Amino acid sequence: MKKFLAIIVLGLLWCNMGFAESLADEISKLEKLYKQGTLTKEEFSKAKSILLETDTNSSKKTEKTKKKSKNIKKEKSKKEVKIKKSKEPISKERNEKEVKLGVFLEDLESIGTYQKIELAPDELFHKKYNSFTSRAKYSLSQVGNIFVNQKGLLEKYPDRMMKGMAYFEFFYQKELKDNQIAIDRFIKNYPTWDPGTIKSVKKLYSLNKARKSMREALGLSLDDDIQKVLATQITMYKLFSQNDTSKNKLTKEEKKIIKVDKNINKEIGKAKALVEKRIENRIPKDKFLKEYSKINRRLTNALKNAANIKEYELLSSFVMELHSFKNEDTSALLSGYKLADFILKDFKKDLLKKTYTQDLSKADFSNFTQEELIILGDVTKNNKLKKNEISNEIQIEILNLENKKLPVSKLLDVYRDELDVKLESLNLQLASKETMNRWVLSDWANAWKSPIPTKVQDAAGIEVNLSEKEIESVKAQLAMQNFKELFDVDQFKDLVANNSDLKDLQSLVAESTKSLKFSYTLDDWAVSFGDMYNVDLKNYADLTALANAQHGANWSVEEYSSAYQANVDIINALQSGDLSSLDAASLASDLGASLQDVADTITAASAAGISVDLEAAAEGLGYDSFADAVAAYNAEHGTNYTVDEAKEALGQD
Repeated sequence: MKKFLAIIVLGLLWCNMGFAESLADEISKLEKLYKQGTLTKEEFSKAKSILLETDTNSSKKTEKTKKKSKNIKKEKSKKEVKIKKSKEPISKERNEKEVKLGVFLEDLESIGTYQKIELAPDELFHKKYNSFTSRAKYSLSQVGNIFVNQKGLLEKYPDRMMKGMAYFEFFYQKELKDNQIAIDRFIKNYPTWDPGTIKSVKKLYSLNKARKSMREALGLSLDDDIQKVLATQITMYKLFSQNDTSKNKLTKEEKKIIKVDKNINKEIGKAKALVEKRIENRIPKDKFLKEYSKINRRLTNALKNAANIKEYELLSSFVMELHSFKNEDTSALLSGYKLADFILKDFKKDLLKKTYTQDLSKADFSNFTQEELIILGDVTKNNKLKKNEISNEIQIEILNLENKKLPVSKLLDVYRDELDVKLESLNLQLASKETMNRWVLSDWANAWKSPIPTKVQDAAGIEVNLSEKEIESVKAQLAMQNFKELFDVDQFKDLVANNSDLKDLQSLVAESTKSLKFSYTLDDWAVSFGDMYNVDLKNYADLTALANAQHGANWSVEEYSSAYQANVDIINALQSGDLSSLDAASLASDLGASLQDVADTITAASAAGISVDLEAAAEGLGYDSFADAVAAYNAEHGTNYTVDEAKEALGQD
């Protein structure tokens, strides 16, 4: 297959002379391959004639291109093309042409416009790279090295990832600049398109998803100023450069589990992305089902390799149940894969031994500027807020699945109670609306999954333990407050709007709040903690306000109830007497999983940006199609590759 790859790559070179230094150089390379025996005399002669013919045609095309370019510039000067901001959701109904495109006019809003980056952090470039063009070119090579060629080193050197993110910003702006003509053509002719234009826009769309993922991992958005983004990335680079990294000795079995988990995560991620494309009308149904079938086959095989591990065996059973939704209910299918992804992330923390251990507990902040310290505080704050968002999102996915008669709550309880998978970031675990209609105080309390402090101090300064009844009361109220928060989440609104069975959920919690009698209120609880730490708290709203002050947040009472984490951050901070301290070690741990997801996304996007056009390469070799090239290869070498297997072997699956 290596020879096949070499021939395919050569075919690409023949089809696109833009990658060749000169005609003479290419002929020289062919002669070398012929002398080495890689090419037959007949193949060498044919390739040489193709090159000579391509050169002649290329000269003719160049003149045409120059004329076209002039016309485009004239046309553009007469009328500037503007992107109208769409108020419609991405998932609105699309015509057949748009669905085939896979990218839409409104996608260009987030893709953005070219912005020349004038200032660059000193840590990124040598002085000789003093122009945007030279920096962008160097950045391209670094993105390739960090996220593709040396991807396996990211766990050991997270500081490289931070630098890689910064390089990606330069690389992305260069891509916007280089593809401006394609963007203009896409806007002008939408939804009519040509293969070259749509390929360029799709690549930008993919790269922008990676850019979005990178920024969000650090609490940033696509709307943030580029200099703020670079400053945050380099500050995190400075922090992670102080990692005390140690390598763990892994057994053969531990290495096997890591490999198996990686393959399962990869296919779950692909399945989730594919379903999202279908929901957003970015892929026709027949193509979706075909692609889904392929992913499912690979996922099934990956799960079989983990069949002797109880945690994965249970997950496999759940994934199998999801397939019933693939034809008619893609919303439930997506919820299922998001939940599977959520569970797998907890597996990484609870089950998998890491190859490397990162320790930032001894990090020295004396050489950090005031601005950099503020950035570190913002990242820490945003990381805590992100936990709350993740918890809310997974609650909604659980509600969706439960309402579709898939008992995922029982699945999660088995993980917690029998397999000791903690699922710490899930504060609240909902059930179907039918089940919740019957909930009493104890059910609401059991739905609250985050631990709560159970020791408080009375007005006399005497420490007392809360009774089981009082703990139940507090947990039930936290659960209800968290549930109320969901009412303002857009995803929750969409779910309710599309499901008539869920429309009276608000009245459900309102009625429950009125009917249930609480022996010990959240206000009582907050006052007790205020007494314990000598802080004047009159009610739970005061505790929320104090939490907002600590985290620089703007939580409502409902939002703070769901943001309450296992370690009870506000109480720990009060106890230490330091509301502004940075727990660097905890920060590294919290960001670890997110950053690995980012690495995977960037790797995929980068690979997409340099992918080989196999059909074009095959045609350049004289075959009518890539399938014919595979058949010829099989005949010559006695192999039996299918087209899909050949694509997968060449990294084009």
